Amino acid sequence: MSVTLLRPYSTYATGAVVTLPDATESALIAQGYATASLTTAVPAVFGGPDQTVTQNGNIASIQQYGQSTPTYPQGPSILPVIPLGSAALTAVGASSVHVAGTLNVTEIYVPYWGTWKGAGVLNGTVVGTDNMLVALYGSDGKLLANSAVAGTLSATASTFQNRDFLTPVTLAPGRYFVAVQSNGTTATSNKLVAANGVNVLTSAIAGVFGTVPATITVPTTNTTAVGCVVQLYA
Repeated sequence: MSVTLLRPYSTYATGAVVTLPDATESALIAQGYATASLTTAVPAVFGGPDQTVTQNGNIASIQQYGQSTPTYPQGPSILPVIPLGSAALTAVGASSVHVAGTLNVTEIYVPYWGTWKGAGVLNGTVVGTDNMLVALYGSDGKLLANSAVAGTLSATASTFQNRDFLTPVTLAPGRYFVAVQSNGTTATSNKLVAANGVNVLTSAIAGVFGTVPATITVPTTNTTAVGCVVQLYA
């Protein structure tokens, strides 16, 4: 893995793409000092825009009329993991507690280019007392972005609570994974159950709160009441 520095670090200047130990790269990303640098592109033969891009395990075509990577999503600015329609949010998934430090991982499909500010988690019926953070991983399991590692207090029951990434992240179309981590076992989040999330891959990965892994093993199956109901927002 490599990172692009957002500010000087050690002997490296801002903007440098460097390869460091995984733990160092993870810490720099978590503190907002760097972003994952895992994008490669296939240039056009005749000097036009790049033709395809590979980003964190996802391969996407780039439109060929001179448009650069968009600042704003080329679709809705809020992207939920499943269609919500007009259903009451209390009816989406099942409200349940967390295991402190465990990463609750949910697959999300991004169908269009865009730059995303953060991720939201649907709070359950019990809020307060516990801090939570969010992290975003590519389909290859590498960390792309995360919110503040101290977390923010769970607040307002049965609504989406948005948490900003330390640095907004531009995503190509493809599969990604949103992880939610809590420092306690009291506040609840709504988690996908078979009735409304059986096609979404989910998993629970043991960890320590405030430690955001540089790489995770992405889920390959759906486990009911494990993956949180999440959304990306611009």
